[in-house]
Amino acid sequence: MKNALMNTYISLRSPIQALKTSQQSIKGLRWWILGLLVLAMINSYIDRGNISMAAPLITDYFNLDAKMKGYIFSSFLLGYALMQIPAGMMVDRFGIKLTYTIAFIVWGITAATFGIATAFWHLIALRILLGIWESISGPAGNAYVGRYFDENERGFASGLLLSGSKFGPAIGAIVAGVLLESYGWQMLFILCGLVPLIWVLPWWSLYKKQEQLELKNQASENKLTAQSDTQTGTKTRRASLTKLLQNKKIQGIFLGYFCYGYVWFLYISWLPSYLYDELGFSIKETGWWAGFAYGSLAIVVIVAGYLSDVFIRRGHCPTKVRKSFVIAGFLTGSLIIPVPFIENAQYAMYLVIITISGMGLATANTWAISQTIAPRGSIGTVAGIQNFAATFGGFFAPIITGYFIEVSGSYMSAFVLAGILMLLGIFSYVFLIGKIEEIQFD
Repeated sequence: MKNALMNTYISLRSPIQALKTSQQSIKGLRWWILGLLVLAMINSYIDRGNISMAAPLITDYFNLDAKMKGYIFSSFLLGYALMQIPAGMMVDRFGIKLTYTIAFIVWGITAATFGIATAFWHLIALRILLGIWESISGPAGNAYVGRYFDENERGFASGLLLSGSKFGPAIGAIVAGVLLESYGWQMLFILCGLVPLIWVLPWWSLYKKQEQLELKNQASENKLTAQSDTQTGTKTRRASLTKLLQNKKIQGIFLGYFCYGYVWFLYISWLPSYLYDELGFSIKETGWWAGFAYGSLAIVVIVAGYLSDVFIRRGHCPTKVRKSFVIAGFLTGSLIIPVPFIENAQYAMYLVIITISGMGLATANTWAISQTIAPRGSIGTVAGIQNFAATFGGFFAPIITGYFIEVSGSYMSAFVLAGILMLLGIFSYVFLIGKIEEIQFD
């Protein structure tokens, strides 16, 4: 009897040890892959934001007025918005590694092609194409966080991922300011499009290594039990898009992030022009001020995500914690309303920085909410729905803002509308989403 028990222990010890080793390796490797996703997010926001930084210089070259610039800014979001849900479904169907690799290469080449554009319609077409290929970044990145990070880790992990969307404009504004002064707008697009393509090499290598570890993990689990039901084991049933869109929680996320997206894309499209035209900053000053505002936002996103996880790990209700951070972020975002009434340029810029960076209190937690409520196997699709909502709102922001500027000659109406939408977003997250828990379908 004793020998039989010993043999059983020895036979089980090997797969258990292999399983633990494999899981530990994956846990360590996932942070490196998340880091690469952050870098890719930074690159995508630099590419999409370069047109805003170059706008003061290309206005005369392409003979643009405010409305035409609004159409150029929004054309990116047309392709980006239309592809969000299909991109999320492709991530769930074909995996993160392959879809992201193809998209990254093509969007880099597309971004570089702006440097040889010679007509207004060239800019429109290239912006649409860039939006189509960059649409993979949000669903893929958030699907990765949802699959490889636990509930009490997702705030910080989401904060790191989404900091890329804030560091990107920050770094891009500063780099663009320098390159525009030194080399002109054509080289800005060519360099920013082609140089980052080296990212593909470590991305493919590390992700392939993780997949190999997952196969070992699955093999060890199969030795221990015939009914494996882990994230890396058996396939999980995906919820249909129709059922997801009919769900009240998803509708709450859609409306709330529509409001957030409108305001965010207003900033990344029109902030440089506002600083240059309205506040009277030079191109280089515009780059530094815009970079500081976006950089401050990125830091707040990371810190807020980390703190929300700390509160949850200490036993506080995830629903109350996540929603409290979201409400605080949206309330701070509404402070954009009084900005147009401030005559001093420095004071106006200070409040703009507070408003933009304060939105970071909500950013990571909005995504942590969607990653938690998404049915297992449909995280990419839910991320696509949320990103579609943001870009759907963002599509209208540059056009409406351009119209307001053309008609009134100021940013007052545009900023007041942005503040009202921030308040509407609070209603959505408080009353429509309800308890933050995974959606269950029969």
